[in-house]
Amino acid sequence: MSRSLMPRAAALRTALLAFSLAVLPFTAVCAASSGNSGSSGKEIPLQQLIDEAPPGGTLKLAEGTYRGPVVVAKPLRIEGAGGARIVNESDQPAVELRADRSALAGLAIRDTGAKTTAAVLLSGADSTLENLRIETASSGIHLRDASRNKISRTTISWAGPEVKMTEKGNGIDLYASHDNVIAGNTVISMHDAIYIENSNGVRVEQNEVNESRYGVHFMYVNDSSIRSNIGARNITGAMVMNVKRVEVTSNTFVKQSENVNSQGLLLFDASDSVFTDNRLEGNRVGIYVEQAQKNVLERNRVTVNYVGLQLKESENNRFQGNDFQGNVIPAEATDSQNNDVKANYWDNFQGIDLDGDGFSDMPYAINPFFQKMTKKTPPFQLFFQSPGMAFLEGMLTSSKQAWTTDRAPAMKPYAADDDRPPGVFETTGTLVISLLLLGSAVSTIFVTGVRRK
Repeated sequence: MSRSLMPRAAALRTALLAFSLAVLPFTAVCAASSGNSGSSGKEIPLQQLIDEAPPGGTLKLAEGTYRGPVVVAKPLRIEGAGGARIVNESDQPAVELRADRSALAGLAIRDTGAKTTAAVLLSGADSTLENLRIETASSGIHLRDASRNKISRTTISWAGPEVKMTEKGNGIDLYASHDNVIAGNTVISMHDAIYIENSNGVRVEQNEVNESRYGVHFMYVNDSSIRSNIGARNITGAMVMNVKRVEVTSNTFVKQSENVNSQGLLLFDASDSVFTDNRLEGNRVGIYVEQAQKNVLERNRVTVNYVGLQLKESENNRFQGNDFQGNVIPAEATDSQNNDVKANYWDNFQGIDLDGDGFSDMPYAINPFFQKMTKKTPPFQLFFQSPGMAFLEGMLTSSKQAWTTDRAPAMKPYAADDDRPPGVFETTGTLVISLLLLGSAVSTIFVTGVRRK
């Protein structure tokens, strides 16, 4: 009886094995190990491993060094164990993902070849790039005509020679790529850390962007968002240009101040967008707005900048409930009409609140005299806050009805700062910036005088 059952059991096991191979997801672990690649320095041809993996499967790379460039032309997930590393010195991407539903995860990529493309090029949809460590001498990641992808928990840094910032590539660069998510990444010392162009429905969230030209750069972007990002020591924290229906909220941009064109947040030709709850501190200009219409700027905290708010050729925007504290120049506004400005706090303004509602019964008018004067003659910055300049500003008020005016300024700031004693940091920051401004003006006068001789 037992003999007759043995063939049936063997047949059942064979059938189950065939079913498993046909139905269950395929996972391949490459033959490389630390013994024959990592310790000896041998580089493994990754393209062969990719070609041998079945579509829809997972290729797990053991510790070791793998040679690029490679092309993934089928749905495939490539995962790296600790110590899995791809190196590439060619003028092609280290990894190019052409197929939809692909993934790269847990890999270190060092790409030192000079090229106009990136270390990782993605042109498919519904794919993921996660937990990568990219060192590049060109750009980090390019998405081209690639939609519904996610880039997360990835670090990108410059690994090329010491060059000008304009000669570097971008960290994460999207073109004509819609409905993508860029979240939780760190980009350091690139041209633009995150650059988005001609793409809609993009979410840029919780990234750290440092020491680049623009931390986040939107151009011709609609229906997208920049949320909860942190940026420091860039030329501009976030550059939002030629956009519609964009949300920029809860970001922190500090110390964008080393360039004459530095801003925490820059709006140029932006419309129908919302900018709320951002912290802009220690920048040359906290918020710069030019040729922008029908935007809402609320509850932003603008502190210890050289200029808090700079408004130029912009109209029909709403500025409400913002804090302006410790800025050398709280605000400048020229050629800007019909903006709804109210209930902001200006620490240089002494209002009167007769009805006790928390808002001044006197308006706060932003005098454009100093801005116009120094634009025509920059050395006049030397006389900033001098008695003579204050006297001239007070005298020349014939066009005051056209000035941008907060019609009901807040009597108290909206947010308290728990990190420092009241007034100390504002005073120190203002003094430092004023001394730098004085030195710049003296240098300008000296150089101008020398050249004339």
